Amino acid sequence: MTRLVAFYRKLQEIQERTWVRVALTLVCTGLCIGYLAPIISFSYTADANQRAVFEALSADDAETTHQTLLLTGEIRANGRVFTVDESYFPEIFDENQVLVNPQLVVYLAIRPDVDSMLEWAPRWLLMQPSTTWTVGIVAIAWIWLIIWIGLFVPFMLTLILTMVPSFISGLLGYEELQFAIAGIGLLTFTFLLLIRLMLLILSWPNAIFSVATTLIREASRTRLTLLFIVIILAMLPFLPMTLDSDSMLRYQLQNFMSRSLEYTFALAACMTLLLACGTVAFEIRDRHIWHVMSKPVGHFQYLIGKWLGIVVLNMCLLAVAGVSVFFYIQYLRTTSTATGLAAEEDRYIIAEELLAARAYKRPDLELPDGLDLDMQVERIIENDSAFSTWQDRGVLPEMRQKIRRDLVSAYELKQRSVPYFRNGQPGATTFRFTGLESARNSPTPLSLSYQFIIGRLDEHERYVAGFMFNDDIESILLREYIPTVIQIVRIPSSFIQPDGSLEITVLNYFEPPEGRAYGQLFFEKGRFEILYRVGGFDLNFLRVMIILLVKLGVLAALGVFFATFLNFPVACLSAFTVFVGGQMAPFLADSLTMYFPEDVDEVDWQNLGQVIKWGFESTVRGLAKAMVFMLGAFGEYHPVADLVEGRFVSWRSVLSSFIRLELIWGGLSLVLGWLVLRSRQLAIYSGGQG
Repeated sequence: MTRLVAFYRKLQEIQERTWVRVALTLVCTGLCIGYLAPIISFSYTADANQRAVFEALSADDAETTHQTLLLTGEIRANGRVFTVDESYFPEIFDENQVLVNPQLVVYLAIRPDVDSMLEWAPRWLLMQPSTTWTVGIVAIAWIWLIIWIGLFVPFMLTLILTMVPSFISGLLGYEELQFAIAGIGLLTFTFLLLIRLMLLILSWPNAIFSVATTLIREASRTRLTLLFIVIILAMLPFLPMTLDSDSMLRYQLQNFMSRSLEYTFALAACMTLLLACGTVAFEIRDRHIWHVMSKPVGHFQYLIGKWLGIVVLNMCLLAVAGVSVFFYIQYLRTTSTATGLAAEEDRYIIAEELLAARAYKRPDLELPDGLDLDMQVERIIENDSAFSTWQDRGVLPEMRQKIRRDLVSAYELKQRSVPYFRNGQPGATTFRFTGLESARNSPTPLSLSYQFIIGRLDEHERYVAGFMFNDDIESILLREYIPTVIQIVRIPSSFIQPDGSLEITVLNYFEPPEGRAYGQLFFEKGRFEILYRVGGFDLNFLRVMIILLVKLGVLAALGVFFATFLNFPVACLSAFTVFVGGQMAPFLADSLTMYFPEDVDEVDWQNLGQVIKWGFESTVRGLAKAMVFMLGAFGEYHPVADLVEGRFVSWRSVLSSFIRLELIWGGLSLVLGWLVLRSRQLAIYSGGQG
């Protein structure tokens, strides 16, 4: 053992030499470039072919290309002939033999090249130049950090210790376990590498950085913190083993994204609150804070340093988790066990709809006139006997607002309804979408997402609805739907008018039995919308991770604040209460519209039971309103849900979350903590000699 230790130390000494580091850097960089250069070259070629095929399908003389494709299954573009299997034509052409899905044609035309060339390369890198560059830059930066921080020997040792059990698992046929073991070793080492890097960055002589560095070092030795970190790093590689391999690949991806990111955030949030509360509360309890304050460290610098250390720790954890989730998503997208049309359609949906950033537009609905709405509210109050006792002093403002909202909802619901089939004609309602100028020239078809409900009918039955575009009878598409189930219809972006508008007429073909009058079709708010691609998955994923980090930063500030004047258990209880309240704030806001106590003049102050009831309800409502006001913004941001649905998360949303959460509420928490801390007697010194 002594010889092994001596040998290890000798290797450590060798790697510290500059010429060794330079040599390792050149060799490792050369290997990365040698591996990725052919992939990048092919990906650019594939990208050029994709653009050429799409241009051939959308050119002025595209009708000839469409007919040639329909008759021969061939497309001439970029000096080549691309073929498309005729079995996919039902998804490419509609009933009138009109091309409705050009992007699927592009995908199918390029697919044979991807399957036949560079068999040693991951499939997901071959058609995405931007992702290939991202992988290359991350890999080279990772290797450089390992070499120049002085961790090359520990990395090789970790690699050997990880690969041995991973190789054994592969020999025994446990492929998923093999990847999980390799992933745990890789993620753990990467996390330690980032921690080492951040400690080097924070080593700059500064009071705030010193406090942050001390916290990070303490966290790396604290069992509770290490427990959360180990659980996260071990959970992520094992999560893929919990997926249902028999389900469609897109559902597996959605489940993995949702579980991995939600679990990571929940565990990181718990770790953040416990660490933030513990690091300040214990130092105050044990008087360790006196040693810090006796140095040139101000109260506010102390709190900022604690907050910064927790944020840096979370940043390293989210970076490792994010890279792990991102790369596994890219790997998983190529592992479909389905074959034929179903598999290609599944892959296409993943590439163009799920792993994308899509904006949405909802139909323009007319709002009732404000004056007319106020008159209707007054009419309802006058005609309802329940309000008769309140006529002298007016109705509660909350009740007026609720009546007003109910009227607006009823007005909008009427516009979102489609009458049933009668007089030999289907019921029809036209919806107008505007602001689609940016989607008009998109190579990807629009996705019309809808969730219809049809009254008094079985939700397990299928019904027929039609979609007509821009009043063109020849464009009618008939689709079966199941009530309450979200479904998708893809429509060409060419349907959008030059002014960026699109009219969609929904046709209801349900004919109720004679003498009955039911079967009206309608949809809830937000359940009838057009989705179109505006960006890629890479940056969308990055923006989601930044918002999660911002939310963790707010929790760190709250934990530090509570610990300045509460002991550890009470501070944790308060911080977790605020965290749960923030998550529930949107639901509380909806509940408050129906929950309010009796008016003060209605309370019989001689009745003790009624007084207690009124006091309890008033207190609960006041606390709930305060929680919604203070924490409503925290619960409004659900970036993971948007990512799972392939929705666009904008930089504006990131900036908004940073300002509303981090600067306002996080900053306010730290300022309040500073006011509390500077007024506390942190230690007592008698001046006597023992």
